[in-house]
Amino acid sequence: MAVIPVTHEQDMVSLVIPAYNEEKRIRKTLDELYGHFSHIPHEILVVMDGCTDSTAVIVEEFAQSHSAIRSVSHPVKLGKGGGILLGIQSARGNVIAVVDADGAVSPHDVGRMIDMVADGIDCVISSRYLPGSVIHTAQPWHRILASRGFNALVKLLFSLPFRDTQCGCKVLRAEAARNVVGEIRTFDYAFDVELLWRLGQHGYTIKEVPVEWRHREGSKLDLKKVIPQMFSAVIKLRLKREG
Repeated sequence: MAVIPVTHEQDMVSLVIPAYNEEKRIRKTLDELYGHFSHIPHEILVVMDGCTDSTAVIVEEFAQSHSAIRSVSHPVKLGKGGGILLGIQSARGNVIAVVDADGAVSPHDVGRMIDMVADGIDCVISSRYLPGSVIHTAQPWHRILASRGFNALVKLLFSLPFRDTQCGCKVLRAEAARNVVGEIRTFDYAFDVELLWRLGQHGYTIKEVPVEWRHREGSKLDLKKVIPQMFSAVIKLRLKREG
């Protein structure tokens, strides 16, 4: 089946960026996304998730000369999952692309994933671990080990077949996204797992694709704290599912 470019008004794309204190990285990400998608109907929706730095000021300044930029502010930090849900609820497009504020997945790959959704797939997720993926900056061995271990646990507990549930970019048909967001109860590191599990329970099609992944400096994650929190979150999600 041929890929259908997203070029029609009914296929407007909402690019949702959850952002928490991203003053060092958000401008470059906005520049790249706006430059790549300026030829199609789109909006770039930045969810300010309890930001205490100048992220909101940078986005506001960018929006003054780029009409496609919108922002949603939440005064209290919701967490990445909560920020994404708020963005999905606020999005106006028929296709919703969730993109990390660091722009780790290239706009070219985001566009390719959007075209796949426009072609009929309900959800397309990016992966760093499929054949064909390109990693420009090698990740520390302990981070790779933790990521692989996490995905093995996800497969065991939820029977999800994906190699990389946590890679930042996910593109969804808006109708599918809105049909499951009301059921999601996890806003922490297990959010991506619950989103994919809920979509699967509804019978939506999900495709995992290799992408070009670029490490961007400025992450605020403390891996020593985050890794055990991730494993704990997915186990708690499993217990909720059975409760």
